[in-house]
Amino acid sequence: MDFELPGEDHPRRKPVRAWFEAHPHPSGRELAQAGFVVPHWPRPWGLEADAELQLIIDQEMKRAGVHVPRNPVAINNCAQSLLTHGTEAQRQHFLWPALSGEHVWCMLFSEPSGGSDLGALRTVARREGDHYVVKGHKIWTSLAHKAKVAVLVARTDSEQPKHKGLSEFLIDMDTPGIRVRPIIDMSAHENEYNEVFLEDVRIPADRLLGKEGEGWALCTTQLQTERVALSRPGAIWGHGPSARELVEGLAEIGALDDGAMRDEAAQVYIEGEILRLLAYRSLSDRMNARAPGPEGAIHKMLAAPHGQRVVDLAKRAQGPRGMIAGEKPFPSQLAGDDPYDDWDHAFWFSQAVTLGVGTQEVLKNVVAERMLGLPRDLDPTARIPFSQARRQQPGGG
Repeated sequence: MDFELPGEDHPRRKPVRAWFEAHPHPSGRELAQAGFVVPHWPRPWGLEADAELQLIIDQEMKRAGVHVPRNPVAINNCAQSLLTHGTEAQRQHFLWPALSGEHVWCMLFSEPSGGSDLGALRTVARREGDHYVVKGHKIWTSLAHKAKVAVLVARTDSEQPKHKGLSEFLIDMDTPGIRVRPIIDMSAHENEYNEVFLEDVRIPADRLLGKEGEGWALCTTQLQTERVALSRPGAIWGHGPSARELVEGLAEIGALDDGAMRDEAAQVYIEGEILRLLAYRSLSDRMNARAPGPEGAIHKMLAAPHGQRVVDLAKRAQGPRGMIAGEKPFPSQLAGDDPYDDWDHAFWFSQAVTLGVGTQEVLKNVVAERMLGLPRDLDPTARIPFSQARRQQPGGG
């Protein structure tokens, strides 16, 4: 690393620590208005923080036992688009409730017919006067059952090629015509994913984000947007238990006395350290004003199966006790506020991490095409009007 991590006596750390000492139990609104939820954003929403200050804030929040409000779609992905493409009225209406966690967001992107090809979506938004009328079907929507606001991508022009006829909207989830149906998974906890049906949903035209036809560019940006958060080494997309906590827990219950278990735990621990150092390399690029390298795609591709191995080894170390719901593998490790902090829930949910936020196959294509320079997959429908491309698809019309 060609930088030094900020020490305990770093002058930029003192005011951050003082704020958390003065606010030991801050509300989501207090955190947002202090700029600590999205510190890299411009004021008044953030602090215009560089990577070093972001790291300090992450460390001080962890030290104080404080968590950013759980609103991942808004905070990690979509809300930043309002700074560059939203109107002032949209920013004032949506951002503070989103950053404070008062209004949970979801993304109405994936569809049953599209798979990983988001550009092939069939949900239609038709302009009628000062409204758009939306009809379609979305699937695998995280948090739709809790969301107040949704970021919807729909097709506004079927005569354009599939990536050029898309637009984005900010919609209220209680709008008439929206129906949410839960997808029950094997985690035995409250569902995470949902199907969403939109039947002639009327959206005010001023809820269009950006301009008509800019939806594809917005989508790709939102799916890639992440803030620096090196204090999150957890197994489930950076949340939940880490490899280090796994090894500590295995030592606590005496599981490391078994040679085979000890070797496997060492391998998982080494993987965790490799991922941590890759994250530091990305931080080094940002702190030295260098464009990020390929480590981001590689990190995602390695982190998902690593997380599965972390929670799988913990479950196997329990033996028959692992069959009992709610049984903790390591008694001294108490779950925090994040649902993924629960080892049992993290284990059952972990099967999703190689699918969500880009499947392993998609990530391998990114590495092959954009890093190794291998030929791209040919898509014969990419340059013709979507209405024509749809007729060429099986079952199209």
